[in-house]
Amino acid sequence: MNLKGRVANFIARREAEIEIIRALNDISLSIKDGDRIGIVGPNGAGKTTLLRVMAGILKPSQGEVIIQGSVVSMIDQGLGMDSQCSGIENIFRRGIFLNQSTQQMQGRVDGIVEFSGLGDRIRHPLYTYSSGMRARLAFSIATSIEPEILILDEGIGAADEEFSERAESRLDAFLKNAGVLLLASHSNQLIESWCTKKIRLETGLLVPAKH
Repeated sequence: MNLKGRVANFIARREAEIEIIRALNDISLSIKDGDRIGIVGPNGAGKTTLLRVMAGILKPSQGEVIIQGSVVSMIDQGLGMDSQCSGIENIFRRGIFLNQSTQQMQGRVDGIVEFSGLGDRIRHPLYTYSSGMRARLAFSIATSIEPEILILDEGIGAADEEFSERAESRLDAFLKNAGVLLLASHSNQLIESWCTKKIRLETGLLVPAKH
């Protein structure tokens, strides 16, 4: 058998081993203004995949997703940021990925810096930041836009307790303006604190939430 034949056989065997796994199955949800939805379930249940679909990052292979309102997703908090750039520069870089113009972000810089509590560190490169400082900056940027729908995966990351308390107050203020919060988390305390409804996923299926 020549080389081409060996390659063809190898590819054929690899194709035979391909297994299609459905991350989500028959999910049907209706979410209205003011809802604060907590999404729970074990690892691999499909929580982050569901958030990515709701955020428009992934397109479902079946069915449809209808979203009415502006969405800010914090599933990937570092999207658009450059570790070599300063915090100030990253405010504008992150704004691009949140569909904001330079002019729009310029008017928000002072408020973002103040809320983040980073002080003079905002002018230092991002690679000098701790994970908590990065979480502060990402959250401050995202919530400065006042979206109608806010999507969070595991809260605000590794931010410290003091900032988490201020972040919770900011979320409360945002939600009083008829916003929607979608939060996936393993923390029952976080879900109970921030959410008014809870749904549970197991192996891609929507099941009755455990109380």
